[in-house]
Amino acid sequence: MGIEHDYFGVIESDAAGGLYWSESVEAGDQEVDVSLSAPGGAQVTDDALEAAQAFIGALEDIDVRAREAMIGEISTASSDVAAYLLELDDVLGSDVEEYISRDSGDRAIDVLRSLELLRVALHPHQAGEGEAFATLEYALAPDETELSLLVHLSQRGESVGIELLS
Repeated sequence: MGIEHDYFGVIESDAAGGLYWSESVEAGDQEVDVSLSAPGGAQVTDDALEAAQAFIGALEDIDVRAREAMIGEISTASSDVAAYLLELDDVLGSDVEEYISRDSGDRAIDVLRSLELLRVALHPHQAGEGEAFATLEYALAPDETELSLLVHLSQRGESVGIELLS
């Protein structure tokens, strides 16, 4: 048994009562996999589902916010963004230049602006202040490397963390 919503339709549930929905949506000039999930027993309110719908509708603006959060961490040497940039250089070497689609003269910013938005995971059960309501996954050359950055945003679209996956 699932729950029904005007935008999401029937959100399926698994044997443990967890909810799951997914679809490909257009964001700018690319298709992005978007999913919505909540574990069994978690409370999902109509307001949280409406917020999730609004996130999908504003995905281009949400993408800009996430990229700005990454850019804000470039100068922090201990950040996962700085680690991502270093690991990307180790893995791709000078081939990184082939994947950069923007040229502002600042290589780190150009890499972050050139990242491909792969997936967006919405967590409507995490609607509290400071919780990761949405997770956006980014990668440069996703067919060439396993490296990616996850940007976690609150329900208000504010960054609550950035994480390197390698």
